[in-house]
Amino acid sequence: MSDDDLTPAARYGRYAAIRRRILTEASQRIPLASLAQQARALSLWDGKQVVPADPMQLAVVFDLGVLDPLGDHTRAIERQARAEAPLPGSEEHRMLEALMTASFGLYRILGPNAEGGVRAESFPDGEPLVIWDRFLDRERPPGALVGARLARPEEDLPMTCGAVVSLDSRAMERLLLGMPPQRGPVTPSLPLPDDGPALERLVAEPAARLRLAALAGTPGFAAAIYRTAIDLGLMGRITGRTPPDG
Repeated sequence: MSDDDLTPAARYGRYAAIRRRILTEASQRIPLASLAQQARALSLWDGKQVVPADPMQLAVVFDLGVLDPLGDHTRAIERQARAEAPLPGSEEHRMLEALMTASFGLYRILGPNAEGGVRAESFPDGEPLVIWDRFLDRERPPGALVGARLARPEEDLPMTCGAVVSLDSRAMERLLLGMPPQRGPVTPSLPLPDDGPALERLVAEPAARLRLAALAGTPGFAAAIYRTAIDLGLMGRITGRTPPDG
């Protein structure tokens, strides 16, 4: 069977293994200074090391360090590409190129796709797509809003890059108002239920949509999304910010 005959699910399985290996190796190439800056921006640094309270918090630090660092740091994915350049035209090469051009965005989950992956739409413009991620619809109900970086090794295979954060209308309101990062205690919180109408009201005005589009094109957008989710407790307990009984 040729690659052209493989189903999207089968091709995704092959690329997912390659993606995992590339991102793991690239994460080991993040300079300590860059790692510290990304973790400090997310309030996940204790002065000496990253202090994640769960794996997804570590994943967002690595996402920035590997693919989208704050400051003048070199992306670790570029270090990985120079150190281990794959054979041009190979699946490894396509996956590496996809990771190097991956883009962060906001998406609403619609439910499982019959052939695999998850039906979704971009937010707020509503462009439909199928996102390939084994856990996306298991952990989030239809209508849930997420922030995720997508890589496309093939045009019909937009894949997550390891970090997906839950969001809600509170997070969108903070972004649209330009609120700075918070420094106070963090109380773990689930996304607001039945939040669709509130989200639609926030972006009902063209000016709000234009502002959100402008923010999405600004360097540091992913970091701002991650920090907002952290401040709202949407990423759970935060070491040093969540009280012992929180």
